[in-house]
Amino acid sequence: MLTSKRPARAPALGDQLAQLLREQIVRRALRPGTHLVEDSLAAQYDVSRGPVRDALRLLEAQGLVESRRRGFFVVGLTQLDIEDLYELREAIEVVAVTRAIRLATPEQLEAGHAIVREMVTAADRSHARDFTQADLRFHALLYEMGGNRRLLDVWEDYEPLISSLMQLTVEEDADLHPSAHDHGRLLELIVAGEADPLAAAMRAHLRGARDRMGHAVLAMIDAEAEAAPTAVGRTEETAS
Repeated sequence: MLTSKRPARAPALGDQLAQLLREQIVRRALRPGTHLVEDSLAAQYDVSRGPVRDALRLLEAQGLVESRRRGFFVVGLTQLDIEDLYELREAIEVVAVTRAIRLATPEQLEAGHAIVREMVTAADRSHARDFTQADLRFHALLYEMGGNRRLLDVWEDYEPLISSLMQLTVEEDADLHPSAHDHGRLLELIVAGEADPLAAAMRAHLRGARDRMGHAVLAMIDAEAEAAPTAVGRTEETAS
């Protein structure tokens, strides 16, 4: 049975710091053009420069920051970035779920139904963070069901970024029950062995998530413009 290649362990300090900074970048608390100074971050989070450097390299690999002559600067996310990310997800996740028709085990399917039940419970309580964590585990399980190590590797590389973005969009949803039921429907189609309806359902699921995410990011950008219409460009100017 295919499982994650990465053993469960406590996140390293660099991973933890990357997660904190990633969420700030996604939520635009750290705006594009912001200069991320290693010494300042080390002092702010009470860590040595090593974990700070590790965190910045991770964020650079995910396209959220870039290294320039004077150090690291926030790049942030655009609508095009989101479209690219979800185009990638659609390409690999449709393959994973259609492979799951042949390869998913009864134990994996039961695990999937258990996760969907967790999602329904989180939706009942309007608990966005619990819902997001269950959602991520569900999609990771789909890749495991598909049995393709390379697809699982790609998912694991992008999962931290997807996690931060997914949390943002889940918080925007007034009712999480439709999303939970969508996940249950995917399992039903896997069990039924209906490849074409399954692929169509997966595409619709991911495109809906992409559209909600794009809307959430655009709303944040618009809110910034309304709050400080005369300050546009200052971050880039002072950072260059």
